[in-house]
Amino acid sequence: MTSIVTYIIAILIIIILPASHVSGAEYHGLVSIDDYYSNDSSSSYDFHLLTTRLRLDAEKLNKDGNIAVHFEGRERHNLGSKDYNKGISSERFDALNIEYTGIGNYYIAAGRLMPKEQYSESVDGINIVRQFKDTGFGFFAGTKPDPYNQGFNSNFTAAGAYYYYHKPTLSANLAFNHNGYKGKTDRQYLYGLASYSPSNKIRLFGTITADIDQKSKGIDLSNAIVELSYRPDYRKGFAIGYTQFRAVQLYQSMNFAIDTSIQQSYYIQGDYRLNDKYALYGRFNLQTLYYNSLKQKLSRSTTYQIGLRNDNLFNSKISMDLNATTADSYGSKYDTYELQFSRFFNETLQMTLHSAYMQSTSDITGYTENAIMYDLSGYYSISRMWNVSLSYQVRDAEESSTNTLSSRIMYKF
Repeated sequence: MTSIVTYIIAILIIIILPASHVSGAEYHGLVSIDDYYSNDSSSSYDFHLLTTRLRLDAEKLNKDGNIAVHFEGRERHNLGSKDYNKGISSERFDALNIEYTGIGNYYIAAGRLMPKEQYSESVDGINIVRQFKDTGFGFFAGTKPDPYNQGFNSNFTAAGAYYYYHKPTLSANLAFNHNGYKGKTDRQYLYGLASYSPSNKIRLFGTITADIDQKSKGIDLSNAIVELSYRPDYRKGFAIGYTQFRAVQLYQSMNFAIDTSIQQSYYIQGDYRLNDKYALYGRFNLQTLYYNSLKQKLSRSTTYQIGLRNDNLFNSKISMDLNATTADSYGSKYDTYELQFSRFFNETLQMTLHSAYMQSTSDITGYTENAIMYDLSGYYSISRMWNVSLSYQVRDAEESSTNTLSSRIMYKF
């Protein structure tokens, strides 16, 4: 049976061909084929998936150069003995829209799209933006791709308004989004993103999502990321950050209540270049789960990592990365030691060898497991337009082993 992706490609050809005679029309994109195979000794079946992806950007399709068409989609074929999730559609498209910029400072797009300058939503509808020199504001409305399978579903709707500001030192976006389900409010939330760089040494980045509780009408902070980084010179740098995540409640399309417990994390990381070849780096992470079902001693996790990098090991043009990680994580402990070598050949072939040893122990049961992991991967740039990659990974534990082979061939145009 002809797939949905085939139909979409046919529609694009119909749209684009009439414009093929226009001088200055530009076409960019990529086609890739990914093959993924995994064999786990503890499973009764293997996974084998073949995924084809297509992205096409056709611009300047009329004489004035103000019409463009964009498409991005994928199609997955299960070649194994059993599909890992039959509820997921084999075809999916993330974008299929037409843009028009021929009316003053307005930007207009229609189809499946992510609103311009607003990164938290996807909509099957229209997006209109009034653009100024450094700022602008936009509106969007339409149906919303089904959040469970990304298919078209008229029961879900989306609308919103947003404002953006872009300067060399400060960039910010602020949006209000409304999601509906069968005519009722499913979710309403505020979304913000900002990046501030007063100099090339300092950068402050942050993003927040705040949901409106449809029962109490209060505002709950759903997700947040804040990071301050400082690099006084090329030899050293550090960053401190905070993250918060929790599940989002959909008030109409979900017929159940979810656990809205909070996961918070504080981290500090840094690196210091000892000389032209060697650099030290490290990271500390403190994570807390505010789950009512967890005991206090199981709600905290601490992770320490220290590593050493070398950009040209013994003048062999081989890059080395050696690191150790120790963690006390929610009732278990683990230690990991990793070693990786990488080398470029003639700037077209990159080979990477990675190995790791991990020992984990459960504080509850006292059970200890040792695992060895290694993988060999290669990336080859055949030409400016063609490249291929191949990776073979092995994880060998005491009670199970996993072998994974993945490959990709990509054509860019």
